[in-house]
Amino acid sequence: MNVNNNKVLVSGYVYTDNQWKAEYWVDSTNVDAVTYTSSLANGSIYNIPVDELSRKISVYKTLNGNQDIYKFDQGSLIDDGSVFYYKNNNMIKMDTTAIGTVTSVGFFNNNPIFSGYFGEITHNEAGESLSPKTPFLWNGDSLLIHLPLPEDATFQGINCVYFDSENYYTGGLMNVPMYWKNTTPITLSNLYGEVHQIIVSESDVYAVGFYNKSNSNSTGNTACYWKNEELFELEDNAQAYGIFIDGDDVYISGATGNIPPQYKACYWKNGVRVDLPD
Repeated sequence: MNVNNNKVLVSGYVYTDNQWKAEYWVDSTNVDAVTYTSSLANGSIYNIPVDELSRKISVYKTLNGNQDIYKFDQGSLIDDGSVFYYKNNNMIKMDTTAIGTVTSVGFFNNNPIFSGYFGEITHNEAGESLSPKTPFLWNGDSLLIHLPLPEDATFQGINCVYFDSENYYTGGLMNVPMYWKNTTPITLSNLYGEVHQIIVSESDVYAVGFYNKSNSNSTGNTACYWKNEELFELEDNAQAYGIFIDGDDVYISGATGNIPPQYKACYWKNGVRVDLPD
């Protein structure tokens, strides 16, 4: 979700013909990836569907207008168990013997900050898999910060990371919507939910996602955002994924629908929904 030169830019993806496909909109009109990227301000980041190897993908338009593509395996293991990510298809490994994975990236002044988790190998009928255990922040070099888990947490992974030159904000996948400010866990609700993006605007902290009024982890979510931990609901049977603040206007991207096959892309401007064409 971005706004640039009074244009509203939304990226997303749909599942069709047995594969995920990227979708891009500028002012509610479908456009191709080149048009979308050229409309973005330098320093913007957006996500696109997983690739053929199920790697999550983030695209960063650098401050000089170049495009860097970051890919993250979703809990897969390589031969030596290293923690790693891909930048422009080059594998970059963390200097550690620990087992884990990098799951997301954020930027400040062109400098990346990564989030992910260390884990342990579990065995089941499908083979080996990586179970999340300890969340972390990493600057790609020597800075490595372990994040403490809240009490009674069911840790499932990391969704997003944001840095505003003074504080780190990391969105965790738990049994409740939450994030860390630096190393302090902040729980936003005692009901099931998720945080998908965090930004800071004029010292106000915004976390966007959804929560479930029935405390269900399957259907019937309520799209929402939290401003300085205060809840603002957008719509029932919907979920929110991205946020952008433009002056006094709050833009939030997401989808309506009760279950994934019914999801329809949209965004909200100050709480008013705008549906996006297929």
